Amino acid sequence: MSEIPSSDALEDFVIRFSKDAERQGLPVSAQPKLTGYRFSGSDSEAATINQNELPSDVRAYKIGRYTVIFGSLPETPTLPAVRESLRRYRNQCVIARSFLSTNESLDLQLYLMGPRGSEWERQWKSLGLFLERDDRVARKLAWLRPRDPERDDESFAEFVRRTFIARPWEDDDAAGSDRTLDLEEASPAGLPRTTAEEFDSIALGGDEERSGEEIVDALVRAWEQRGKS
Repeated sequence: MSEIPSSDALEDFVIRFSKDAERQGLPVSAQPKLTGYRFSGSDSEAATINQNELPSDVRAYKIGRYTVIFGSLPETPTLPAVRESLRRYRNQCVIARSFLSTNESLDLQLYLMGPRGSEWERQWKSLGLFLERDDRVARKLAWLRPRDPERDDESFAEFVRRTFIARPWEDDDAAGSDRTLDLEEASPAGLPRTTAEEFDSIALGGDEERSGEEIVDALVRAWEQRGKS
């Protein structure tokens, strides 16, 4: 099977994520004004970023309370290439932040899609970790795609588990009727103070480095133990 053009692959990435968000009941709307080169509130040429300093292929969406910038990583798994791509997308995020409120800026996310076959390549694994540790301007996550397109659904599901639309508690049989809890909304029964403190400890992480999947698993375990201590 021949690989689809990168722009179409990015569109597929956006559609996949949007559909998953809508299945969770989150509103999804395109935000094309965030993908331009001019800062909000000014017509001055000085209040722009040269288009050569911005990514050539980018999408922006409002999903629930989050703003997400979607983009593509370069085909070549080298540090200079990824650094340059990351720099351009950071610039785009700076433009986007000028349109957002302070609280909205805190929820800005940047999701970058790797080339076909990047999922199990050692260089891409390292480069994916490199870009996800960059916390400037926006939180960043990389979807490193499998070599076989037939594994896209499985691979994408693993990526979603690390994002804000993940709902790990929906598979928690022990939670009973609490499985429908949506962290986008306040719990009617309230969150036990000890559980809230545990959530904060997990999220902040201290000196311990954890993968996104390990953080989700730790949060689920903390939720299961609520009220038992």
